[in-house]
Amino acid sequence: MTIINMEQLSSFFEQWDSVKESIETYYAKRDKEAVVLMNEAIYAYMNLLQTGGTEKNQRTGECEYILLPLNGDERIDFIKKRIASHYSYIQLDALFLESKKKAARYSVMKRKS
Repeated sequence: MTIINMEQLSSFFEQWDSVKESIETYYAKRDKEAVVLMNEAIYAYMNLLQTGGTEKNQRTGECEYILLPLNGDERIDFIKKRIASHYSYIQLDALFLESKKKAARYSVMKRKS
């Protein structure tokens, strides 16, 4: 089991928490600034995944990001292709939340070992 350090990852989650309300407000106003902030948030999310590390999937034999939730690749593609849509924001918010839960689970496992 891979060890995840929540302290190392907390800045990514704090950064998302600090911009997500602004993004939602910009989407509500149909302001293009939402797309600018979303691009920055996507970049931050990808950095979060890289910082969390990878491990080999026992079933497929491929390396995967540890913190990437179920169907994460497809969801990220959706976000990137439809970045001007409010639904992209909703998906990115869900990805951050699910990755945070996954990181917390790995962090607790570390303390139990």
